[in-house]
Amino acid sequence: MFRKNPLILSLVSLAFILAVSSGPGCNDPSFVGSDLVEGDAIDSEIMRDFDMRTRLVKTDSVLVYDQIALTSGFHVGRYHNEKFGTVQSDLALQFLLETPSVDTAANIQIDSVVLSLRYNENLFYGDSSQPVNIDVLRLTELIPRDGRYYSNEMFPVSMEAVGSIQNHIHKPNTPLTRILEGDGEENGADTVLLNPQLRINLDKSLGEELLSLDTLAVQSDSAFLANFGGLYLQQTMGDRSIAAFDLNNVSTALTVYYQADGEENIKRYLPIQDLTLRAPIYTHDYQGSNLENSIGQWQDSMLAVQGLSGMATQLEISGMEELQGTLINNARLRMVLDDRFSEENNTLFPEIQALAMRSVEEDGSIPFITDLIVEQQTNITINFGGRLIQDEVAGDTVSVYEMNITTHLQEALKNGSKTTLLVTPRSRLGVPGNSMIYGPGHPDYPVELKVIFTKEQDQ
Repeated sequence: MFRKNPLILSLVSLAFILAVSSGPGCNDPSFVGSDLVEGDAIDSEIMRDFDMRTRLVKTDSVLVYDQIALTSGFHVGRYHNEKFGTVQSDLALQFLLETPSVDTAANIQIDSVVLSLRYNENLFYGDSSQPVNIDVLRLTELIPRDGRYYSNEMFPVSMEAVGSIQNHIHKPNTPLTRILEGDGEENGADTVLLNPQLRINLDKSLGEELLSLDTLAVQSDSAFLANFGGLYLQQTMGDRSIAAFDLNNVSTALTVYYQADGEENIKRYLPIQDLTLRAPIYTHDYQGSNLENSIGQWQDSMLAVQGLSGMATQLEISGMEELQGTLINNARLRMVLDDRFSEENNTLFPEIQALAMRSVEEDGSIPFITDLIVEQQTNITINFGGRLIQDEVAGDTVSVYEMNITTHLQEALKNGSKTTLLVTPRSRLGVPGNSMIYGPGHPDYPVELKVIFTKEQDQ
């Protein structure tokens, strides 16, 4: 997430003013059209003839936790696709006692221990009709909650599960019905509806361990976490869905149901925002996929982007020598979605809805391009765009990503005659999905860069 920075906004405004007022040879960007500039001095021209090539690349892991969770998309599941291979998302969670107190009853008997996770139906990805198995493991070491953790983190976990659910059918939109026992013929059984949630029964021994902690062990968050490191969720069967969960909902909890001197009681443990570790872990396996042999190879037939810090496309644009010394009024990059792939996936597996552009620098860094940064800071969506829309291309209605890269291209001209971009999803974490896009060599729907520019006329 980008933060508004008054200094950066001031510099952007200054650059805009200089672009309008500068004389011949200026390479600073302008978003104005040629109708606002004196026609006696300059002409407006359009250029589309650029050399482009692409290659698929594996991307680095992304930061998912930095003293707070950096995503609201907490997924557990696995999805296999013939083109992209297999992606899996696990979840590491710490819990804190809702009320830090100790039950001093003489006789405590555990009835059940239940992990409940409220579904986030808006971020569910895949086919919910297919059964899955999910194991719940224990984090075996104290994981500092003030640390920095990435999407490929290897957390220490127990060898054996403390609970699991088998052949489970996700129902992210369906409330659960719970039957409450009555206390006689006149007061029979009653039912209540619970929020749509995943409920997994855990070993009773875990409840016994938690309730055996003394006052010293629960008097502070750090002391409690030192005694109970947390849980790790991992799907072990099923490869057609990735379920999402709302960790801030009151229904998400680890609950111990027990008898205290014959009286029913409960203790709840919560993954409290900003106080506990909440980290997704993503794994990508491209072995045997259709794209495996294309990774790292330059070619112009395809582009591919993938969520959850997966695959991206590197796009190199050259042939910009004619633009040296000009003023770029507008530069738009258009990419057409391969609808054949989307039709195969249908609505269960939606494609990436918005793209981002990063500049591949000589030092290896990949910052977001200026046009996208300005959009994030000003919340003006036309500054960059990149959202999937319907448009007409060559007489056909197709799905396209169109991006404004005006400022980036003007900056790139100062450094040479080519620019290298990394095409990624707008969010690389928390948003599953894959998109296949036609490459620059496609005969009907190639990647196209359209540049409107002005230059000084001969006197």
